[in-house]
Amino acid sequence: MCKIKDKVILGLVVGLLANIPKTVLCETLYYKGITKGKCSNLAASLFLAKHKIVNKKGNVFGIFTDFITASFDGIAYVFFLTCTGKVNKCNVLVKGLLNGMLSYGIFRGILAKMGSCKDHPKDILTNLFMGFNSTVWGVSAGFLTLLLGHGDLFEPKPLAQTNPPNEDPSIDQSLIL
Repeated sequence: MCKIKDKVILGLVVGLLANIPKTVLCETLYYKGITKGKCSNLAASLFLAKHKIVNKKGNVFGIFTDFITASFDGIAYVFFLTCTGKVNKCNVLVKGLLNGMLSYGIFRGILAKMGSCKDHPKDILTNLFMGFNSTVWGVSAGFLTLLLGHGDLFEPKPLAQTNPPNEDPSIDQSLIL
């Protein structure tokens, strides 16, 4: 299998693919009547009025917007993962959970409270499951990053060798007493 060597492309792919199980879970919970809102409605409410979200075009737009948001979150996740130390299956799981919760907190907590989202759920169960859906995204993104990413992306970069402050590289140090 060909591994992806570019962090941005890897993040886009991982974000899109990790959003599939999240979306399936979110839609299933909504259509079973367990939750009162969908992730796609929350994403669409950033751009559309509440009455435009509930029709078929609004739903398609919401899913499209949710996948775009997930792809950009995937880029941030890959950079976060590769810049924060050793990468293994356990770290990816924990960092994925953290990133999923963090992205939901930013998206739901900050944007919704600022008034950007016109249709955000008010009930506790829907908010709880949307947070859980985001952690599903994070864990999926973590495992997909390990599966699709080239190993060189996860190797620690060597620190640049610097000269001590008193030494000038142009001066032969053996001549100095």
